[in-house]
Amino acid sequence: MTQDVPRPHLLASLLALLITSAALTFGYDWCRNVERQHVADLTSDLSDPKLHGVAIQREAFKRDDLLMLYGSSELVKLAPSAAPEFFQDYPTGFRVFPVGKEGTSALAIMQKVAAVGKDLNGKKVVFSLSPSFFFQELNAKWYEGNFSPLQASSLVFSNELSFDLKRDAARRLLAYPETLNDHWLLEAAAYRLARGTTLDRALYYASLPLGRLETAVGCLQDHFEAALHIVERPPTPDHPRVRRVLNWDDALRKADGVARQLAAKVKVQPKIKQRPTGSRDGVFLARLKQATEWKDFDLALRVVRELGGEPLLLSMPIHAKDLETVGVSRKARVAYPERLSLLAAEHGARLVYFRAHEEDPFFFSDHLDHLSSLGWAYYNETLDDFFHGRDPSL
Repeated sequence: MTQDVPRPHLLASLLALLITSAALTFGYDWCRNVERQHVADLTSDLSDPKLHGVAIQREAFKRDDLLMLYGSSELVKLAPSAAPEFFQDYPTGFRVFPVGKEGTSALAIMQKVAAVGKDLNGKKVVFSLSPSFFFQELNAKWYEGNFSPLQASSLVFSNELSFDLKRDAARRLLAYPETLNDHWLLEAAAYRLARGTTLDRALYYASLPLGRLETAVGCLQDHFEAALHIVERPPTPDHPRVRRVLNWDDALRKADGVARQLAAKVKVQPKIKQRPTGSRDGVFLARLKQATEWKDFDLALRVVRELGGEPLLLSMPIHAKDLETVGVSRKARVAYPERLSLLAAEHGARLVYFRAHEEDPFFFSDHLDHLSSLGWAYYNETLDDFFHGRDPSL
């Protein structure tokens, strides 16, 4: 008759497992509480946990008093009356929550909104469009600087997006292979998605369990990084909510005055040689047609549509006088807003294009796509209309 042999190592392993599980559960709950309590304080934050992570953006979408605004360098080079500052004290019941930095293209934005997943359902989301992105090929360095492996994995291994959409997105990811070199599972899955044959589909679906496990671990780590970032930040000044009726005519008039004062202090740019009107129309239209930003924003809007979001496209006007100087005629320039209108209509997205300001030198703070105080004032009025369900069209 055999006797039971004590197995103290099994008890020790079980105890260690229980302690680890309890610690992770407690830590996760603590992280979520920190995120919920302080996410609204991150409107001016431009850290990696906010821009390249998932937890903070998902938490922001859960709030009914935050309006998500995705864009590029215009969100970094803020001017007087910029939306994050203008809505800081919740004047009409919400704050603007910007996500973006220099070089944030549609391909990066597409991955960010895909990573939000089901938390986008039924939520408003705004995209600030810089026309210059649609006139050139995407700079690989810009994309690499905005790439997030966690956001890309959340897209590739998503169970909320269709196979066809993930396939088309994977093909764009693979156009920049350097970003995937150190992420073999993500790279392999993207490759199988992009090919899309019967065998590739089978291999992709076989990789899903491991891919989703890896993404889940990454999201858990992201929660800890986000919470630690929040608690380590300097204390945020308290901004009490001050509800007030906004007089937009007055706000626009004041912003115009500020823009004119600042423009008078800007160093005069060297004059560019005037080219004959229309002499560069062919080059302009060819670049407009070939720019991959159109395909990437189409993907971004497909993601929003499949996840149930309500998008608004805010496009800055083109710099008509600058383009006229280099030989691009009005007839050619109209191709940009026309194609943008078709893209928005295809996806049922609202579009506001500030056509009346194409020749307004005070709408921008420079000759790049950076808004002045006047430009931001128009943006702010449109954002307020959109948040409150009023027609923001111009």
